[in-house]
Amino acid sequence: MNISVGNDVRLYRAQIVHFPKQTQDPSEDYAYFADGGLVVKGARILGVGEFQSMLAEFADATVIDYSGKLLVPGLIDSHVHFPQTEMIASYGEQLMTWLQNYTFPTEAKFADAEYCSLMAELFIKQLLKNGTTTALAYATVHAHSADALFSAASAKNMAIITGKTCMDHPDECPLALRDSAKSAADECNLLIEKWHNKERNRYAITPRFVPTSTDKQLAALGELANAHPDVFIQTHLSENKTEIQIVAERFPQHATYLDVYDHYGLVRPRAVFGHCVHLPESSWLKLQDKGATIAFCPSSNLFLGSGLFDLATSQQHNI
Repeated sequence: MNISVGNDVRLYRAQIVHFPKQTQDPSEDYAYFADGGLVVKGARILGVGEFQSMLAEFADATVIDYSGKLLVPGLIDSHVHFPQTEMIASYGEQLMTWLQNYTFPTEAKFADAEYCSLMAELFIKQLLKNGTTTALAYATVHAHSADALFSAASAKNMAIITGKTCMDHPDECPLALRDSAKSAADECNLLIEKWHNKERNRYAITPRFVPTSTDKQLAALGELANAHPDVFIQTHLSENKTEIQIVAERFPQHATYLDVYDHYGLVRPRAVFGHCVHLPESSWLKLQDKGATIAFCPSSNLFLGSGLFDLATSQQHNI
């Protein structure tokens, strides 16, 4: 059947690979067309398949020929720090010293709302330049940093999941980057009301990691997560052995690092735990049982000497 659709419809000709299915076997998930056609009208995809088939169905479409090039869906970055844009590749030996020497001083600059907006626009441009069209991103402790990132993404109609980072522990984060249990919950509530499920924006409750949050703040964020079951949660877990030791010494009543998060109601579907380089078997099982997700970052883990993610065990537990 010929469908007359007008000249506002575009037919892109290229090699095309996409992933229409989700199975337990990645080799079964994708579809590939050596001479493919992707039909687009405005922001909507109308069809994808063999080029000649798409041309016959959308005869009036404007053909844009990218023959010999590979067309893929936009990439999804499941763990990225927006404020670290300007400090990429800053060498810090190990995670905890890297945070103190480079990351926290850089994030302190985001107290300036105008600076946040400029960096948010740059960050979004860099994502798109590298083919990333959706990101689960950390902002800073400043609520306006999340506002800036949501605004910059919305201007491009880009899907973004973010939230203000929450950290209030006096031993692990500088005074300039501390909020409190109350201010973290209050500011997150306001940001959820303003941005969550508005157009392509989604909110993520974001304790940086256990060492930088007091027990009171973790409890408050757990209550917030319970009140908003459809928001995301993003944090870090078992990236570095020193970090793990800090958690173990502070919470001897819990058998594992993950058990601390679970105690405060932060292990659930839509919870994404960064890195997870050093996990005991019980934590793999709990993540699987609770429907939580892992986002691992091999370049970061190698750069900071943290170790390598156990991909085989992750696949074994379908995480």
